[in-house]
Amino acid sequence: MSDKDCARVTPILSDCTAHTTPAHADTFKVDVVLGTVDVQLDIEAEIDLDCPALDIKDIDKEVCVTQCEFIDVKSPVDVCVTTGKLFLGGFVRKNIRYSTVGCVTDEGICGDIRHCTVNVPFNCAVPIDNIFPHLEHNDSATKSFHGRKLKQFDQSLWQPLNAPVECEINCVTINERDLFKNRTPLSYGPKDEGTFCKIIEKMVVFLNITLSQKRVVTLAPPKTTTTTC
Repeated sequence: MSDKDCARVTPILSDCTAHTTPAHADTFKVDVVLGTVDVQLDIEAEIDLDCPALDIKDIDKEVCVTQCEFIDVKSPVDVCVTTGKLFLGGFVRKNIRYSTVGCVTDEGICGDIRHCTVNVPFNCAVPIDNIFPHLEHNDSATKSFHGRKLKQFDQSLWQPLNAPVECEINCVTINERDLFKNRTPLSYGPKDEGTFCKIIEKMVVFLNITLSQKRVVTLAPPKTTTTTC
């Protein structure tokens, strides 16, 4: 397909008018706290190291949330009942420090300290109850003005835009267990020593999240009282 066969737009008219409505002096746009939610993430993953490890020295962990989207869900049985789903996505960044095998004698092992940084991803959706953000749905309808004509298509569109529900991570708790898979004993050297290249990662992560939404709020002026002596 050539470029001349693609869609093109030829501007004909574009004009704008506006009417400004000043805000009240006591009107503010603020973050309204909708509530908090405790989320448990069960994560399991395999981690391959770049070279055989003798043991793990330490693991630094950091939870990074890259997606936090609230979707309202209306009950098909009762339209007055509205719940929601919170879609969470992100990863646990892990910096693994481990020792390697360099030279081996019957009395000991010498080697280097290496590190490996990996991102362990997670994605889930959790139910949300008793939280009521301001949500309005798009409403579009085809309407006929002065009789529908076959050479034209008339449509009126009303599209409210809602402030998104924001997430703030208050605290994180990580419980983990690392299992060394396919651990191979050393052919010689100290007894019961061995190396491995694969780690089975099992984590239970708890997140405490605050949900909020920006709203326009008008504060009532303080009441004044008069006293007489």
